[in-house]
Amino acid sequence: MDIKKPLRKDGILSRQLGDEWLLYDETNGSVHVINSVAEFVWRMCDGSRTLANIEDEMQKAFTIPDGVNLEKDLEKILQHFLDIGVIA
Repeated sequence: MDIKKPLRKDGILSRQLGDEWLLYDETNGSVHVINSVAEFVWRMCDGSRTLANIEDEMQKAFTIPDGVNLEKDLEKILQHFLDIGVIA
């Protein structure tokens, strides 16, 4: 992954809906549903944090079971954000 410091795109609104979150793109009207872990990562994408910083924050915020490759999971979330066009 070639993202050094992920940054949320302007014009993306987030709203909680039960246990999930909606990301609404004001520019094209698309809506994306993400879980609370992905929403946590979304909030970390402020352009100042590196992937290592975000991973550290995830370690602090969540109980990570043994055997989970957090770096790989974080990269998958960020790749999904790139694919749906909500981070730069």
